[in-house]
Amino acid sequence: MDTSALTAAYADYLSLAEAGGFGEPEPGEWTAAEQIAHVALADASIAAVALAVASGQRPVYDNRASLDHWNLHRLIDEVGAGSDPLNGLVERVRQTSRTVLSVASLLSDADALVPVRVLIISGHDLIVDDVWTTGDLVNGIARVHLPRHAEQLGRLRSV
Repeated sequence: MDTSALTAAYADYLSLAEAGGFGEPEPGEWTAAEQIAHVALADASIAAVALAVASGQRPVYDNRASLDHWNLHRLIDEVGAGSDPLNGLVERVRQTSRTVLSVASLLSDADALVPVRVLIISGHDLIVDDVWTTGDLVNGIARVHLPRHAEQLGRLRSV
């Protein structure tokens, strides 16, 4: 599977996340730490789905674990060790991005076409409840997920 778009999207996102300087979000929105933790958790879940497909399983993708407040703060606390967690979170996204890219490069053309049930929630809105190909799920990181969260981080820098 071609990973050039993923590689570029991760480079853009990580560059913005590394720059820091984030202010407080609008009420009801995520902090920069929560948003970066979400990206790391979603990456791990998508990599797990893609690896399961490559091993012959038929998994589902459900992003709710990457939205869960407790789970986000578990990761923030784990990598932050009581200090500013942003550096640890950015490093975690670096790690998960390498995992996604590695797993994506293992996917055969046939693997990329395997159908996967996808459930994506954003806030209180149902965004996707459909069947996608594994390739579409993985490439959605570059097409939709990282650009959307880069935009959100950008807004936090201008607060």
